[in-house]
Amino acid sequence: MAKQTNFLARTWRDVNELFFVRRRPRWLGIPKEWEQPDEEAFEAMLQRDDFVSLADFPAEERDKHPIIMQDLADLKQYLVPTFYRLSQRSRHYQNLFYMYQWIFVLGAFLTTLFGTLATYNIAGPQEVVPTAAPVVEATAEGTAAAEGTADTSADQNIPGSTRGNSTFWAQTFSIFTAVIGAFTAFFRTLSNRSDPQKRWGNTRRLAEELRMHYYKYLSHQQPYNSPDRLTKLRDTVLKVKEQEYV
Repeated sequence: MAKQTNFLARTWRDVNELFFVRRRPRWLGIPKEWEQPDEEAFEAMLQRDDFVSLADFPAEERDKHPIIMQDLADLKQYLVPTFYRLSQRSRHYQNLFYMYQWIFVLGAFLTTLFGTLATYNIAGPQEVVPTAAPVVEATAEGTAAAEGTADTSADQNIPGSTRGNSTFWAQTFSIFTAVIGAFTAFFRTLSNRSDPQKRWGNTRRLAEELRMHYYKYLSHQQPYNSPDRLTKLRDTVLKVKEQEYV
C-alpha cells in the first residue's frame, strides 16, 4: 500500500512538473496595471525582488550613509515605479499568452473529437433491408434456376439509410464541432492582433534593463558618475518607456 501511495505521489509530482501544466494560466487574468502598495508592503517588494531597501540598514545606521540614502530615494522616485509597471505588464502578457495556448490546444482536441464522433454517426452501422427471392416461372429451366439461387437469395441485402439517434447525434456533434472551431478561430484572431508573446518579451526585457540601471546608479558607474547623474537617470527611464510600444 505504501509503495502504491509513493508511486501515485511521484506520478502526480511529475505531472505537475510538465511545462504545459506548470505554465497553466490564471483564467481570471492578471491585472495589466500596477498599483503601488503602502510603504511597508513596498519595502517588502523591494527586498523580495533583490533591490536594496531601507530595511537593509538599521535605523541608527542610516545617517551614516547619506549618499546611499539619497540614491535610494532617487531610484525609488524615478526608476522603481516604472520597473514594477513594466514587470506587471510582462506578467499580464505572459499569462495572456499561456491562456491563448491552452485555448488553442483544447479547441483543437475538442474539434477533432467531435468531428470524429460526427463522422462515426454519419458513416456508422447501417440498417439493412432483406430482398425477396426473384419470381421464377414454373418451368423446368425455372425450377433449376430457382434451386440454384434459393440458397443465396435469402442472404441478399441492400444497405439502408442512417436514421433516428444516429442522425440526431451526427447533427449534434457537427454543431459542436462548428461552434468550437469558431470559438478557437475567434481567440486566434485576438492572439494575432494583440501578440502577447512579443509584448511579454519586450516588457520583460525593458524591466530587466531598468534593473541594470538601478545598480549602475547605486554604484555610481557610467553614465551615472557625473554631477548630472539624476538628470541622466530620468532620461534613461523616459527612453525605456518609449521603447515599450516600438
